[in-house]
Amino acid sequence: MAGYPPDSLVTVRPFNHRFDGDTVIIGDIDRQVFLAIPAEGLDILESLAAGRTVGEAAELYEEKYHETPDIEDFLEALEQEGFIGETSAVEAGEVPEVRQHHWRWRFGWISPQTAQRLVSRSALAIYGVIVAVGVAMAIDDPTVLPYRGGNALIFPSHIGIMMWTWFTLSLATVFLHELGHVVAARAAGVPTGLGIGNLLWWIVAQTDMTSIWLAPKRQRYLAFAAGAIVDGVCSAFLIAFIWPAHRGWTNPPQWTVLLATALLLTNTARIVWQCSFYLRTDVYYIIATANKCKNLMGDTEDYLRNLRARLRGAPQRVDQSGISPREMRVIRRFAWAWFFGRILAFAFYGYVILPVLWRYSYEFVLLVTGNHTRYTSFDFATFGILVLSVHGGGITMWVRGLCRGAQARRTLDRSRLADEAKQAPTETETAGIAA
Repeated sequence: MAGYPPDSLVTVRPFNHRFDGDTVIIGDIDRQVFLAIPAEGLDILESLAAGRTVGEAAELYEEKYHETPDIEDFLEALEQEGFIGETSAVEAGEVPEVRQHHWRWRFGWISPQTAQRLVSRSALAIYGVIVAVGVAMAIDDPTVLPYRGGNALIFPSHIGIMMWTWFTLSLATVFLHELGHVVAARAAGVPTGLGIGNLLWWIVAQTDMTSIWLAPKRQRYLAFAAGAIVDGVCSAFLIAFIWPAHRGWTNPPQWTVLLATALLLTNTARIVWQCSFYLRTDVYYIIATANKCKNLMGDTEDYLRNLRARLRGAPQRVDQSGISPREMRVIRRFAWAWFFGRILAFAFYGYVILPVLWRYSYEFVLLVTGNHTRYTSFDFATFGILVLSVHGGGITMWVRGLCRGAQARRTLDRSRLADEAKQAPTETETAGIAA
């Protein structure tokens, strides 16, 4: 870590910033790194960027705020995140890359003007009317909803073809969900990208719109909620297709109604999934933004770790004394949502996924034991490929993430023990103190 004597000059990387209450969000757009700093810290950063020495920046701060800044720790924190560095290191391109994103699909071809029309107030009003009509139809005839849970994915005939069709159309709706985020972000002038990742055991598409943190709050809310809006509109159209068929007003082929019901299950599953508050879902980001919490998930998990340690009579694991009382109240409330969101996720897994796995497993047992089954080898091959590639792949990524997290925690614990051992006095030192 570099030292910062008063006569030293510091090179500041180009950054954007946005005021957020008593803090400022600074962002390096090229590296997609963002940091919340005290609003007063922006004065120091701008003084350094203007070519003043560390001592001069500290003097200007003291003249304005009538207090001496802890500039050494502040600059070290900025250096860790790559916002500042020695001139030679920056010019050589050796500034540490804190975060790197590798995205396959970019959406620069969507102009901000086009995106703004798609998420304008009038467009949002139209989307709201469509969703309201769909909700009214579902209230009038609840059987249009996939009330049988995972059984909506158990097709009575042509299972393989129906599964492949459902899977392909489901991928299309996932793309539309992420495209909603992309359009809302582009409307805010934010660069976006689309990649693949996992949430728990699910393989998911993920939209990179990190720069949205520099946008006004309304645009952030819209960018986070856009995916759910798309899901709601798609679900409303599916309900509008199923509802008249149930009443006998239309007579579409039965397989289309079954397929629409299965797709409706997929869409509603994504909406329900947003309530898994122990994950960084779209709704989570809306809550964090509304409560002006910079790291609500991390602070909540630290709070729960401390709570578990306190119940066990162990010492507190993470010091949270630096968090404001207002934010701690939010963390305590969100901890309940975190807990119940976890229960909801596993309940949903049991209600939707396990019935499908059980039914196809049962039919497979009938096949290998020589009993009659209505499924063909193509149906079983389809199911096996989808489960292994999607569900199995998601579980693999999830378990790998758990193992990496456990390894990181063990490394951190060993580091803390080593630091404590270095700070503890030896027997000779203890004896000398006693003497």
